[in-house]
Amino acid sequence: MLLRHGQSTANAARTFTGLLDVGLTDRGREQARAAAHLLTRDGLRPDVVLTSPMRRAVATTSLVVAAGGFDDVPVRSTWRLAERDYGSLTGVAKAEARELCGPELYLTVRRTLDGDPGPADEARRRTWPPAYTAPGSGLPRPGDGESLRDVVERVRPVWDEVRTSLHQGRTVLVVAHGNSLRALCLLIDDLTGPEVQDLNLPPAQPLRYDLTPEGRLTPRAGRYLDAPTARRAAAAIAAEGGT
Repeated sequence: MLLRHGQSTANAARTFTGLLDVGLTDRGREQARAAAHLLTRDGLRPDVVLTSPMRRAVATTSLVVAAGGFDDVPVRSTWRLAERDYGSLTGVAKAEARELCGPELYLTVRRTLDGDPGPADEARRRTWPPAYTAPGSGLPRPGDGESLRDVVERVRPVWDEVRTSLHQGRTVLVVAHGNSLRALCLLIDDLTGPEVQDLNLPPAQPLRYDLTPEGRLTPRAGRYLDAPTARRAAAAIAAEGGT
């Protein structure tokens, strides 16, 4: 199961968050508890939980574990699941960014594999709240910027670990962010560039894959546990310009 964190304070403000380490809103906390209800309703219980170490993902994980009664399930965080660094767009309102970039560049930077926002200047960095860092890791310095392809490469070892756990008969829950999960979906489903561009993952909507006897994950693109709500939320994100 893949789960994007619940609504964060930056999501609510419609700003690019990236590696800014913000918390959940009240709505985001309720979304996390609702996600746990969807898991238990479908009889799903993870054997292991992998989470991003950023505050909004950790809080979502904690709420899902508590509400789902998964307190005895091992939880491990990895910097590889941290959100994409949005570079010069970090902390910028999405509407402002669209106006500054123009529609074509905005789409390229936000949605494509190789679009790169470029680094933020030092004056802008000084206006930010605390950002997540992982010294000694492969993460950029907050504000230096990443393409989605960069995120795919740092998430790739997580997919290898998840795939091994699945083949050992374990059920895995991954809690992360819109772009680190888009990267993981690319690896799971071998998505094309246009498919990645169109992929929007709604907050706190569990996405389920099952392992076939032949060792493939099915269905392609997964199955949301609450498909009608997930589709509406994904459409709202797409209307805003995408995950």
